[in-house]
Amino acid sequence: MKRSNLIGTVMAAVLAVQGPLAAGPVWAQSQTLNVQGADIRAFIQDVARSTGRTFIVDPGVSGTVTVSSERPLSRTRLFEVFLSTLRANGLVVTPTASGAYRISPAQGAAQGPATVGPERFSTEVFQLRNIDAAAAAETIRPLVGAQGQVLANPGANSVVVADFSDNLVRIRALIGRIDVDRTGFEVVTLQNSSAREIAAVLQTVLAPPGGQPGTGMVSVTPVESSNSIVLRGDPSAMARIRPLIEDLDRRAESADDVRVVFLQHADAGALLPVLQQVVGQPVTAPVPNAAPGSGRSSAVDAPAAAVTPAGVPAAVIARFPGANALVISASADTQRMLAEVIRQLDQRRQQVLIEAIVVELSDNAVRELGVQWLLAGEDGNPVGLTNWSDRAGALVPIAGGAAASRLDADDPLREQLQELALNTLLGANGFIGGGGGRIGDGLFGFIINAAKTDAGSNLLQTPSLMTLDNEEATILVGQEVPITTGETLLDGNANPFRTTQRQDIGVKLVVRPQINAGGSITLFLRQEVSSINGVLTDSANDLVLNKRELETTLVVDDGDIAVAGGLLDQNDRLSVDGVPGLASLPYVGGLFRSTSRQRGRTNLMVFIRPTIIRSPADAQTLAADRWGYMRQQQLTNAPGVEPSLDEMLRDYMRTQAPVAPDDAITAPVGEVTAAPLAPVSSSGG
Repeated sequence: MKRSNLIGTVMAAVLAVQGPLAAGPVWAQSQTLNVQGADIRAFIQDVARSTGRTFIVDPGVSGTVTVSSERPLSRTRLFEVFLSTLRANGLVVTPTASGAYRISPAQGAAQGPATVGPERFSTEVFQLRNIDAAAAAETIRPLVGAQGQVLANPGANSVVVADFSDNLVRIRALIGRIDVDRTGFEVVTLQNSSAREIAAVLQTVLAPPGGQPGTGMVSVTPVESSNSIVLRGDPSAMARIRPLIEDLDRRAESADDVRVVFLQHADAGALLPVLQQVVGQPVTAPVPNAAPGSGRSSAVDAPAAAVTPAGVPAAVIARFPGANALVISASADTQRMLAEVIRQLDQRRQQVLIEAIVVELSDNAVRELGVQWLLAGEDGNPVGLTNWSDRAGALVPIAGGAAASRLDADDPLREQLQELALNTLLGANGFIGGGGGRIGDGLFGFIINAAKTDAGSNLLQTPSLMTLDNEEATILVGQEVPITTGETLLDGNANPFRTTQRQDIGVKLVVRPQINAGGSITLFLRQEVSSINGVLTDSANDLVLNKRELETTLVVDDGDIAVAGGLLDQNDRLSVDGVPGLASLPYVGGLFRSTSRQRGRTNLMVFIRPTIIRSPADAQTLAADRWGYMRQQQLTNAPGVEPSLDEMLRDYMRTQAPVAPDDAITAPVGEVTAAPLAPVSSSGG
């Protein structure tokens, strides 16, 4: 039969041999197992009847078992053998709240509660004192069973292990043996070499093959304040390293005292005075690097060597402009000190993008109304008149032009009067009307001038520029306008001499940003907006310039918008010219006066937004954003035509358009980035 010898059969045989009266208690307490290839579910059922326990079997439980015992087993020993048999078949037993036991595959035991029995599946936390949690987890992981798990907790420097109890005992013993601090410390003071330089060499030499520097058995830490190196590791390994350090330091003693330092980011001309002050050398004025072809590329800027009171030459620092390098002649200690100063100062400087918005809204309204009269005798001699000289349509020049018709045709005065009258009419604004006639023996004439002017402007300018941290930058977009500064008449006005000065007119932005430690930016700012308003008078050519200038210092956070300044201006002007007494008469007083009303409003605001460009990726993202904006403008103006930007980039520069890095989430210059542009068919090339 398939079930060759089940537990029930064994119990019946024992009962038949020993008799019912004497063997009853013994059968309940001890049993002998001899199961060969029995179905595991039937085995679980027989054990449940023998032990009086309730088992809940997972649907995934399947297979056969083989168990043999030469001696009778008590109920407790039978249950322990039962648990070991299930473990051998990849099963675990978990107690439930109702007192029953759940039998399930061991694959998910690490995510469940602890199991029962001396070989139960449980979780234990091992607190480490000397070794790293990640390194310990890598060492333990191969020893954990297939159903177990190992997790490292770097924050608490501990390891969490989930496995069977007997294996946890073995892992606990292993951790106790490896969690022992056998490392030592040693400090090596250098006499001639730089601690940072020697530490970098040792980290590279001690790195394992294919590993990163600093991952060897001995850790090397430079201490620049004492020019020492701290070694930590196995004493035997440190003993092998110490002769290497001493040999390198001894070789540096015989090195030359002259050293050439090539700068990567800093300007040698600006750094030279700083180093000279450090060593007490006479300071040389800072000079920027010489441009190619200036004749100074092969020169060395160096003053005479300073001499100490003992007569020993002190440190001498010179500058080689052609290679942006410094030449240092000093002792070994001074060389190390200067090398550390140069290392800290020769760093890539951050950049700042300054964006400004200048908004100016203006509204001017002018209303004029005036009446001018002229009364003359029969012979044309004037008897009385009203004339408002500040009005474009003045009556006297017009009357003079009318009277000029009585002069001879060849009289030069006639042409001058007529030309003056014509210019008066051409320069008038609004409505001009008038008339004339006779009153008895006299003549009369009048002219009415009415004008209304409304002028508004909306000026929006957005200058922007990028500069290095703490470097002044200037942008000017405008024109150079000649302004007369002097005039000399010579030889009877036949050879006049005039001097002019050209002045910048337009938008000018001068800024010097300073990045603070907290991420804010101090801006030293000067913003100027100027334009030509017109000539000063009709008879003079002098220009009147409109100018808005702002100079201030403010602190703005990175990427924020600040109001740098503004102007809210409103002016009303009422001008009344009239004949005393007659101008105030009711009803008819308007015939003897001229009224002008002017109202002007100006709203001017200047907004500033600084953005820190910290890395090349930020600069590339900014360039891609601005490039995409200008390209999109060209596509909008001429859809279906290849943008000229793409054509120039391909045919002239022979390169690719700037593209934002893949890891750039947003552009550093705003919250809205340019959308991807659709490809445009090429029209040539």
